[in-house]
Amino acid sequence: MSQAAEWERSAEPDDTLVRHLAAAMSDGLAWVRNRRIEWVNARLIEMSGVQSAEVLVGVPLGDAFADTGSGRPDPTAPRAVECALTRPDGQRRSVICRPAGLEPFAAAEVWLIQDVTHVRQVEQELLRAGQDLHRGNRELATLRERLRSEQAEREELLTVVSHELCTPLTVIGGYNRLLLTEEVGPLTEEQRGFLEESTKSCERLNRFIGNLLAASREAKGGDVLEVCHGSLAEAIDGVLELLRPLLEDRDLRLRIDVAPDARLARFDRLRVGQILTNLVGNAIKYSSPGATIEIETRVPPPGAPSERRFVEVRVSDDGPGVEPKDRERIFEPYVRAGDEARAGGLGLGLAICRRLVEAHGGTIGVSDRPGGGARFTFTLPMGGDEPPPGDASEA
Repeated sequence: MSQAAEWERSAEPDDTLVRHLAAAMSDGLAWVRNRRIEWVNARLIEMSGVQSAEVLVGVPLGDAFADTGSGRPDPTAPRAVECALTRPDGQRRSVICRPAGLEPFAAAEVWLIQDVTHVRQVEQELLRAGQDLHRGNRELATLRERLRSEQAEREELLTVVSHELCTPLTVIGGYNRLLLTEEVGPLTEEQRGFLEESTKSCERLNRFIGNLLAASREAKGGDVLEVCHGSLAEAIDGVLELLRPLLEDRDLRLRIDVAPDARLARFDRLRVGQILTNLVGNAIKYSSPGATIEIETRVPPPGAPSERRFVEVRVSDDGPGVEPKDRERIFEPYVRAGDEARAGGLGLGLAICRRLVEAHGGTIGVSDRPGGGARFTFTLPMGGDEPPPGDASEA
């Protein structure tokens, strides 16, 4: 027997060693003789989705695969090609067919079939993700440009409005000071008190406008607070003294309940005055004539021992309340909802409240008032342990 014949005989697929090696392979294997499949391993049967090897045996190698653009495996021109393996259920597997290069065996050759379906799926997913990311980046760039434009417009509006407010305030303050000198006539004690309160309000509003203008010039736009330990009762009384004429005009009563353990907090008096003025002003606006507005302070139940302690301030009215779907939106700038949308204004009051409360490290929200109406609640860092007496009062 010649050496070539011996090689050919030893290359028979029935050889036990070949079968064991083929069974252990993670890739498919096809033994091809005279361009037709003569034997396949178990992995190729599994990839093809057929019941047995007999389905593939005798089939021309190229006919067992579908061309996906790179051609099909061809024993006459052996080269690696990527094609598709169509299963009986119609599913197509992406495979790469490579000749094993058994040159000593002229009459038989081996082809390795590698399943790359998962790799191609991952590549497609990565391509789609890349396209989505590119599209998202374009949209983000558009949104950033829109936001920059809107911020510029709002800053310009803020500057214009603040400037326009300063002029009448200057006039009002000037006339107040003139009247207080009594150069144009004597004043009663009650008239002097009214003018002094009006002057204080003008000064307070002037400071507020100045702070807004300064903040609009800051690159970061952050709020600078002058925080100290203070009495919440005094802060509440100061706001109520300012708003008392509006309360009397609407025939509204006021109930104040400052809990003994919630009288002190750490806060910026001017900024908390703005918060209370906005919230109590809204309560006055939406309460029915003759109703009672409630202002309460309390210490909420403690959380974890390491958590910072806060004081809770509540302002409640008997108005129409706030729909659950609007309870987050109303704290956004330029958003008005429900009756507030019909009441006029720019929709900045509650947005300013949230910004100032969060600058203190607290939170603000709105819920239903028991019996009807709205309850706005905000928190401030708890103050010292000074024990001034406290009681409930009604005005």
